Amino acid sequence: MLHLRGSLPLLPVFLLALFSGFGSADRTPFDDAPLLVGPRQPVTASPGDDVVLPCLLRPAFDVANLTLEWSMADLKPDPADPLSRVGYVHLRRRGREVPDMKIPEYAGRTQLYTDALKVGDASLTIRRVTPADRGRYRCHIPKLPGQVKELVVELVVAQEDDKTKVHLHPQSLPNPDEEAETGGRLYLGTLISGLMCVLLVLGGAVAACALKRRRDNRLRCDGASTKPLMV
Repeated sequence: MLHLRGSLPLLPVFLLALFSGFGSADRTPFDDAPLLVGPRQPVTASPGDDVVLPCLLRPAFDVANLTLEWSMADLKPDPADPLSRVGYVHLRRRGREVPDMKIPEYAGRTQLYTDALKVGDASLTIRRVTPADRGRYRCHIPKLPGQVKELVVELVVAQEDDKTKVHLHPQSLPNPDEEAETGGRLYLGTLISGLMCVLLVLGGAVAACALKRRRDNRLRCDGASTKPLMV
């Protein structure tokens, strides 16, 4: 075994370096790439609200100067016009918004913030949402390091009727069947109580008549027994 004065044996150090090299070969350039993180559940809003569609990078990664595309995930080109392009909800290139390729309905209503993009926050703000805005939105960063370069966020815009259903617990809503059953029971109870009162009054009257008749009969009997017999 080779030795250098005042140092460790060379062979173990050589083997350690050799096996360390084999271990590092298993790593890929994508192991440290940032990941796109979004909500697992749909984002819910009411008509007229300003809503934020989350799209975050973890760990934080500066995307302020990268191409960033927000589009409708289910929007397809017009089959009658093969040269037509799918419009974007929001498009950013070279650090600036590109409004020419934007869907007209979203003009002036979407925004990305440069300071947030520098720390990996590519969330999109949509102002004054309408029921027509509901759907699935795709956050796509084409030149993002790593294999995953996009995620999809679903937006649900509740109607006025839907908002009432959301805020009221089912147990707090009136049950027509239960109300009918309760009303029927109250009516039946009132009817039974009235009949019982009538029966009690009739029973009392019958008892009073019977008592009076018995008393009259007794008086007649007593008068007949005290009257002298005529011979």
